Amino acid sequence: MMVVLFHYCHAGLRDGWFKGEQHPVVYAVTAYGYVGVHLFFMISGYVIMMTAQHANTRRFMASRVSRLAPALWVCVTLTALVELAVPTAPIKPESWAQYFANLTLVPRVFDEAYMDGAYWSLAVEINFYAMVALAIATGQLKRIETLLLLWLALSLVNYLRPMHTVQVFTSAQWAPLFTAGAIFYLVKQSGWTARRLLSISGSTLLACLYLWRENGVVPDLEHLLRLDAGPNHLVIEAILLSFFGFFFCMVHGKVRVKSSRWSLLAGRLTYPLYLVHQHAGYALFSLAAASGLTAAVGLSWVTVGLLALAVAAAWLVNVCVEEPWSAPLRRWLAGAGRTKQMQVHRKALKASK
Repeated sequence: MMVVLFHYCHAGLRDGWFKGEQHPVVYAVTAYGYVGVHLFFMISGYVIMMTAQHANTRRFMASRVSRLAPALWVCVTLTALVELAVPTAPIKPESWAQYFANLTLVPRVFDEAYMDGAYWSLAVEINFYAMVALAIATGQLKRIETLLLLWLALSLVNYLRPMHTVQVFTSAQWAPLFTAGAIFYLVKQSGWTARRLLSISGSTLLACLYLWRENGVVPDLEHLLRLDAGPNHLVIEAILLSFFGFFFCMVHGKVRVKSSRWSLLAGRLTYPLYLVHQHAGYALFSLAAASGLTAAVGLSWVTVGLLALAVAAAWLVNVCVEEPWSAPLRRWLAGAGRTKQMQVHRKALKASK
């Protein structure tokens, strides 16, 4: 929701994708919402480390593809249809090649642009999945802490001397976040060690350094202490550090998130909401402005309505696509169906004999 509000209440207006007058406080506060992606990567590190335990390469990749692909296929299609249906949409599909390339999860491999601005993070995720899958395939998951430290070292080198190729193929800029999440999972499982303390400390420092540089140079101390001159570096760093603090408290049992119907629903909707909201939302914002709806009811009410619509669309994708199709796809990719058929065949042969 941090990311959605960032796009709907700040970035869309700032970058001129749609027009309107947003409340100044809302515009200023939601400018920080993009840091939600950093939390997303930390959660991913935690969950993927949990998923990788006791999994073989095929089962691991099957779980990842079945988690990402069905919702993406539908959301790519839905985004394209909305953009084509809305005459005033600021972004349009470029070609059929772009559409089909996006269905593969890695459109940049085919030199095609993302159908939605939010999809860039999937490429970062896939890099991480590939590295974990390689560790599983080569029997090196038992050395994952050492491998994560090496990834952090590469991230440090990339910070000191940025290298485009290294960034593209290893996601070095985001390594501190994935590493932190993964190490926090291991701490939850078996406690602290000197190496884990080093990994978390290095991850925290590097994540803060990258985020600081991402927000540009601070001209002077006075600018650093102002809150009315755009996103403040200190506030941004505080938000990021709060994520690390939350994970620290969670693994030590200081923060407990009780499982409930609502927490499970929020978890299920997070991914499809992330996929479906941005470019389709921009198209509908532009339609509201062109039709006079924004002028009639105000941008705030249009935003509330489109937030509700995005959540409803995410819910439909989850209920109609993810729930019925993800599990069968995972079993098929993992070979569970073929294994079951072979077992039945063996039993039949045994019985006939």
